[in-house]
Amino acid sequence: MAAYLEYGIEGRTAIVTGAGTGIGAACAIELAKAGARVALLGRRTAPLQEILEQCDKYTSGSLALPVDVADEDAVNKAVKQVHEKFGRIDILVNNAGFDFDYKPGEIPFEHYYDTDKESYMRFFEVHAFGHFAMAQACTKYMVPAKFGRIVNVTSVLGVTGDYGAAAYTASKAAANLQTKSLARKYGKDNITVNSISPGMVNTPMKKNSPPEEFEAVAGMTPLGRVAEPIDIARVVMFFAQENLFVTGQNLIPDGGGTM
Repeated sequence: MAAYLEYGIEGRTAIVTGAGTGIGAACAIELAKAGARVALLGRRTAPLQEILEQCDKYTSGSLALPVDVADEDAVNKAVKQVHEKFGRIDILVNNAGFDFDYKPGEIPFEHYYDTDKESYMRFFEVHAFGHFAMAQACTKYMVPAKFGRIVNVTSVLGVTGDYGAAAYTASKAAANLQTKSLARKYGKDNITVNSISPGMVNTPMKKNSPPEEFEAVAGMTPLGRVAEPIDIARVVMFFAQENLFVTGQNLIPDGGGTM
């Protein structure tokens, strides 16, 4: 696609986690448009297959694999399978994530006293360890190739904090700081590691949010709206490009809300 012609993504292999819906789906499709062969990872097969069909309109040979990124063995198996199929792994988009299953109109802090140790640690297993496990598995192939682009999708709440969703917020903050750690480790191997902390995005995760929440966020945002998945995917594409002299950085695409 002409918009990404100079990004050097054509012919590369990209892995996107949480690729079945929302931001992950948008990233996978944009990477396919740029000519990458895309491996879509996620917990549910049906949504992955739908996005795979869309990717196949722009590139050939993409792959969909059901994987829970908190499962280290499953991650290693999937990444190995991707490398065996494509012979290389160039780009990793760590996007898999989740939040409490809020009921329509429910306020996030209502879950504060319902958060036990198991549910608290689950956020860290997915948002922090999931990023680590995927990076660990992919860099085994990136390091010998002396090239890699890792983009971690976190949340603005990992920067600003939110007392109601403490476990969610803390896990996203951990992912942001872990990004810097990995960037320091792999810079010498021409592997960049950056993170993106989106504000509110119109994804299925926000399906039960009342219209008033969207209106309130839009009203506090200089650009006057809530982000769409494609807005975040375009930032991911910037960090995935070949000629990039940026690493260990966190960008907040929230329309200026935290400016």
